[in-house]
Amino acid sequence: MTAKLQPLRPLVCGWLVASLVGITALSFVGSAAAATKQHALVGITDPTITGRTPGLLEAFAPRWRSAGIDIASITADWREIAPEKDAKTPPAGFDGSDPQSPLYNWSELDRVVAVLRANKIEPLLTVTGPGPLWGSSDPEREVVRYRPNPTLFASFAKAVALRYGAEIKRYIVWYEPNAPANLVPQSYCSRGTCSPRSPEIYRNIFNRAAPAIRAADSGAQVYAGALAARGVEPDESDDPVRPVPWLRAFGCLGDGDVADRSSASCDHFEPSATDGLAFHPDQRAMEPNKKLPSTLEAGLADTERLTRLLDTIQAAGGVVNSSDAAAPIDLYYTEFGYQTNPPDVFSGVTLSSQDRWLQEAAKVVYYKPRVKLLGQYLWRDEPVRDQGQGVDAYSGGQSGLYSFDGSAKPAAKHFPMPFWASVSSASRSAALWGQVRPGGAHRVTIQRRIGRRAFRNIAEVQTDGQGYFTAKFAIGTASSFRFSWAPAGSATKRSYSSAVNVSPR
Repeated sequence: MTAKLQPLRPLVCGWLVASLVGITALSFVGSAAAATKQHALVGITDPTITGRTPGLLEAFAPRWRSAGIDIASITADWREIAPEKDAKTPPAGFDGSDPQSPLYNWSELDRVVAVLRANKIEPLLTVTGPGPLWGSSDPEREVVRYRPNPTLFASFAKAVALRYGAEIKRYIVWYEPNAPANLVPQSYCSRGTCSPRSPEIYRNIFNRAAPAIRAADSGAQVYAGALAARGVEPDESDDPVRPVPWLRAFGCLGDGDVADRSSASCDHFEPSATDGLAFHPDQRAMEPNKKLPSTLEAGLADTERLTRLLDTIQAAGGVVNSSDAAAPIDLYYTEFGYQTNPPDVFSGVTLSSQDRWLQEAAKVVYYKPRVKLLGQYLWRDEPVRDQGQGVDAYSGGQSGLYSFDGSAKPAAKHFPMPFWASVSSASRSAALWGQVRPGGAHRVTIQRRIGRRAFRNIAEVQTDGQGYFTAKFAIGTASSFRFSWAPAGSATKRSYSSAVNVSPR
């Protein structure tokens, strides 16, 4: 929303009056439409904390909520929940669609869902494989990732939705289906040429599982994808597939951006009906407004690349919006973060860069209305696992807001109060954006510093219902801006955002 600015009555010095005159000239008025707009929710993905260690999630979930987390990504792991995971055939008489079967083991997922709900955090549930060996279309290969049986997986998905339908309304079908760790084969390769095969396999899985979830859980939203942002030009059948060619094959989109059902992988094609696309927009080590060099991949700054492609596939009949056939398909960024140095000296960015760029990323997403979720990948670093030389010496994720030993990185302090300021080309006004987390209507105080002077209060701003605000200020010289706020009823416990420096251009 555009901020409604309230002059601070106790401060009537000439400098403040001049500043407020500049503010008035920039037309600060409220916008009712903006005030009711639903912006991206704040998410978290940390599989260690939501994993199988008793007491870990119980300790962290209250901290997540106080930091403004709306949604936590969790998984219903077919292989861990199903019985006899290494057998080539399912148990005699086992009904995979029955959540009451005593052969299913729901205990860990029950606990995770209950803890999140008790802390007023919405679970976003990824129903995924790999599954038990008997869930493969060819168990004799003894590869659990090989061509999951769509019918058997749909039975499991139905059981999940029947058991958790009262607690969960958002589901994702499968995790990173364009990565060989979860699904093979990724491609069909012959005579030195490879073509994507996992999109067809996944399409068959999704087209069975999504209707099964919706039938069991009325009103459920089911998202496709959870695609990895990276891939390679495949030389072998198990090489990961880049997301852009993967999506084109998923929707059977041919040259000229028209439907092409001529290939074997598009025989008996049926478009997938989805409520959104889940995606992991990896920026690598670049700030969030920089596009990736490869047009076959997509980071946060490449959101329009993804939405244009989705629109093209949808127009060609390759995918359908299940919620509203006339509406475009929205994006859900479930994993986003920056690997840091320390500890990763090869792939990590500095701690200060992580701090700044996570805040800027939240601002970038705010202005991309089709992005409905931005999920921080890792609250706490995973332990460093040395698996070789160079990059391999820092295996695991170190993109957390906290180090593995619990010490806070700078980003932890500012995650609940992201703030950004910028000046566009040939402009003498600073555009401010910020959010107070958890969301809700708040009154924040904007502060400005010129040179080495102390910060001075210049205006009060009312946020929208999600805690967001925007504002503009005329500037004639280099300035620093920040904001502060205090919980209702507390005049002394004020929190301060990071300070951002800007100069007229």
